[in-house]
Amino acid sequence: MATLLQRLEIVKDFTQTAVETTISTVQTVHTTIADTSYNVMSQSPVDDRKLQQMKEKHDATSAEVYDAIRSVNQSLGALASDYFESVEDSAHASDVMTKNNEKKSD
Repeated sequence: MATLLQRLEIVKDFTQTAVETTISTVQTVHTTIADTSYNVMSQSPVDDRKLQQMKEKHDATSAEVYDAIRSVNQSLGALASDYFESVEDSAHASDVMTKNNEKKSD
């Protein structure tokens, strides 16, 4: 039982790391594309102040979105770890109760 739970915990950790790496990669690509777009737009006849405000708003909003995704990833990982721990605890309690009952019947 513990071996299965340990494996599940490893898979959970691996998955969380993969999701975090993917989020970071997507965010980097997104930021690069956005920066390129804003650089191209800045070369045309536009109000630089308004363009800078738009870029700042975009950057702040996208950062919040990626942070929210990371938070969900961390919360799901913590929830899974708590679940695995409760299963381990209940298995341990069951083993202790079984041993105690065996001792009483001897």
